[in-house]
Amino acid sequence: MKYLFTALFFIVLISSVVVSQDMNPVVYDPPIPYSGEMDSWGTDYLVSATEPLGRPSGVYRTTNNTIYVAIPDTNIQTGRSLVILSSSNNGANWSTTGTLTPGGVIIPKAKMVCRTGSDSVYCFFLVGSTVYCWNVITNNFNSFTAYTNVRDFDATMSSTNSLYLIVDLNTNNDVRFYGSANGGVSWAGAVFLSSAAARPTIYMSGLGDTALINYITPIADTLTAQIRNVRYRESAPGTLAIVGSFTTPIPVGVPKDQFMGVRNGMNAWIFYTTGLTGSIDLNCITSVDGGTTYGAPVTIGSLPGRDEYWFDAKHYGSGVDLIYYSDSLQGGAPTISSDKLFNTYASNSTPGTFVTPVQLNDRPLEWSARGYIPTLIEYNNAGSDAGTIWVGIDGANKKLYFDRFGAVTSVNTNNNIPEQYYLSQNYPNPFNPNTKIDFSVPKNSLVTIKIYDVVGKEVAVLVNRDFTIGSYTIDFNASTLTSGVYFYKITAGDYTDTKKLVLVK
Repeated sequence: MKYLFTALFFIVLISSVVVSQDMNPVVYDPPIPYSGEMDSWGTDYLVSATEPLGRPSGVYRTTNNTIYVAIPDTNIQTGRSLVILSSSNNGANWSTTGTLTPGGVIIPKAKMVCRTGSDSVYCFFLVGSTVYCWNVITNNFNSFTAYTNVRDFDATMSSTNSLYLIVDLNTNNDVRFYGSANGGVSWAGAVFLSSAAARPTIYMSGLGDTALINYITPIADTLTAQIRNVRYRESAPGTLAIVGSFTTPIPVGVPKDQFMGVRNGMNAWIFYTTGLTGSIDLNCITSVDGGTTYGAPVTIGSLPGRDEYWFDAKHYGSGVDLIYYSDSLQGGAPTISSDKLFNTYASNSTPGTFVTPVQLNDRPLEWSARGYIPTLIEYNNAGSDAGTIWVGIDGANKKLYFDRFGAVTSVNTNNNIPEQYYLSQNYPNPFNPNTKIDFSVPKNSLVTIKIYDVVGKEVAVLVNRDFTIGSYTIDFNASTLTSGVYFYKITAGDYTDTKKLVLVK
């Protein structure tokens, strides 16, 4: 169950603790192994055993195949207000990469940025009304000093490793953006966008270096205001120049609690919710000319008796991925049937068509006025894999979990005791895009099952964790893979086996 998010989100932002003491970051090299507790369930891997104070964020660094997650939380480590955790095995295990002191600081929102092939991972966050930029690899740490009256922000990174920061000021409703070619040490190229705007978002295209910018205006009613759209292209490292003109693809009208744009090559998408609690739908408008013009709205999430909201979207190699909450507004405690986390996607060839959504979570989701919207983490590797961090419920506790699309939907336990290790032939085979794989372990074992292409390159990891004695079924969704012949290999103790599967789309 939940209430309108936007108003509460801005209350949290404005009322965040304003600190006068210095912020002190620490980076650990090598990272320190960390474990909240053993609480993984199905495909849900535990990241943190405590509830975040604000919105976490995460990225995937392709140079070392590692996930980095920034969590605003004062309970993970005593005296720390923000913790950077990392995982090099797809969320099965986590280590502490960095921490931020002092501990009595409320950080309502973190935003991590990285680029495919980049060695740098940056974490932006807001304390009081000041934005900070932290390179969590080198520990280069700077505050954004052009304005210290920031209400909200967003950030992105280009292929030149330049950073771009867009800010919403809380004194005069200005929206402006800046660029940095030196990792946030200094910011230049100030661009004024509006004096009557709020809630800006900036997204750097997956192909090329054109940024898609969206914001609402006027701000008399931040829920029903129109959504503006404009594009800026990188003309030099740290500098963006306008492309085309400002447009208003989404007019004043029904409440729009959340929105964001994504661009991938010449395709662009603006996602947004409409309606109030009890009738919230998730919608999208699509552009095939880079964000110049948009087509008619399409409703993606509109299940009867449910609200679809709290979403995140990012590009992958050949399209756009989308995750979102689907809430039945039940009267009692949430369940995995009442509160679902869905993933869907659209390809660049058919950008307005989204496939049937797949449920990711094996635990119930949780909503909170703290605004911890789930974060989509695109790997942007050869396998076009992805994952997400989100807050779920374990009994009376709220915890942070990670699910990797990769593309396991679930692992189900079968009621029999095996006498030997076993790996079945997937069924059906050929398949599109779902298939099942059975396996058995006669004793407690660490089990890995990986997918390889015909040249032996790993494209997905289905499982990589400890299993107790038993027989199991994997529901494998290969929607992110291309048609072709693949091989899957199990390793458990001294046992290995490999079988062939065929994906036909």
